[in-house]
Amino acid sequence: MSSDTAKHEYLSEMEFRAWHGSLSFANRAMAALDASLREAHGISLSEFDVLITLYNSPNRRLRMSELTQRVLITASGMTQLVTRLERGGLVSRTVDEADRRSFFATLTEAGDDRLREARPTRPEGVLTAALEVEGEAVRLVAYWRDRATLDAYLATADVPRGVELMRKVGVEPEWRVVEVLELG
Repeated sequence: MSSDTAKHEYLSEMEFRAWHGSLSFANRAMAALDASLREAHGISLSEFDVLITLYNSPNRRLRMSELTQRVLITASGMTQLVTRLERGGLVSRTVDEADRRSFFATLTEAGDDRLREARPTRPEGVLTAALEVEGEAVRLVAYWRDRATLDAYLATADVPRGVELMRKVGVEPEWRVVEVLELG
């Protein structure tokens, strides 16, 4: 196919609105959680992510390179973040004795305490963020969740079970689901 006749597959308007609504909600919810953590506990969402990642690691420590991969941040960004946490006494950084080129980040007792205090944080802003997303976008996100659920059950030929589960959680399946049931 020549480049003149090749066409991109774009999202339909409905798909784009669902995509944009999902991203919009995620961004607003993360900003709300970040603000709540900063206000109540003096740590950012990124710092919380590092603390909880270290907490869930063997011996409460990870190589800096592993931590960077798990938290999904650049190496330089992680270095700056760990430096801030180290200054606050929430993590320590030590040289790997087996490979003197590597460093470990380790959760300190103070970091564990701060994490324990911060874990129950439930920001009001997350609900607000959900309400700020256009109602149509929320409906479309629910539609795609329905489709994903249905697709999973279609793959196992258990459409009635998929519809049953959707209704159980208060989601009425789209007409396409009912049509599939009637054809089956």
